Amino acid sequence: MRNTLRRALFATTVAAAAFGFAATSASATALAQWTVSNPNTNGAFSAHLKAGTTAELLDNTTGQGVSCSTAAASGTANSGVHSGGSGLASISSATWGTAASTCAGPLGSTFTASLTSGTIKLNGASYAGGVTSGNLTDVNVTITGDTLFGVCTATITGSAANAKYTNSTGELSIVNGTGLTIATANNCSGLMNAGDAAQFSATYVLDKPITVTSP
Repeated sequence: MRNTLRRALFATTVAAAAFGFAATSASATALAQWTVSNPNTNGAFSAHLKAGTTAELLDNTTGQGVSCSTAAASGTANSGVHSGGSGLASISSATWGTAASTCAGPLGSTFTASLTSGTIKLNGASYAGGVTSGNLTDVNVTITGDTLFGVCTATITGSAANAKYTNSTGELSIVNGTGLTIATANNCSGLMNAGDAAQFSATYVLDKPITVTSP
């Protein structure tokens, strides 16, 4: 009788543990799901720098920065369910500054910048209260400036942490987005140097907000 009771208790315990594991796995799968809803049926989106704000690129080593009062971006964010947070949106075109409104750099220098190649991916890591937190990856940007010493060109690559997208406002903000590197720097006279770590901050507003949720 005792052996029978022990076997029954053991079987019950194993079954309960298995059920708990299955429930946990199912929950993890649900939390990994992300849903994107884009009002544009072709999946396109466009964004501009939030009025009254600036986009800031800072070389962490030299402490020198570039500030832009104009910036724009566009790309795709297709409606549907994603099994994970990677690549919820892709930025295929991005510019900072224009010929008429350049970005301000040190010592009276002026700059413009644009996406060099490929696409920048917006990735979600967590979600709460209508806000998606994550990062930007696959950054590859060329910056060109007129300085006291001639034309400076540099490339910035890597990722930018601390990205957040808010459904209610359609705003994508990057606050002190670390993870970037000055990959190359030519004739930049110490304003920025190849190999320096860099960070980026900006707040964009989507022209037609999309909605991102998880799970």
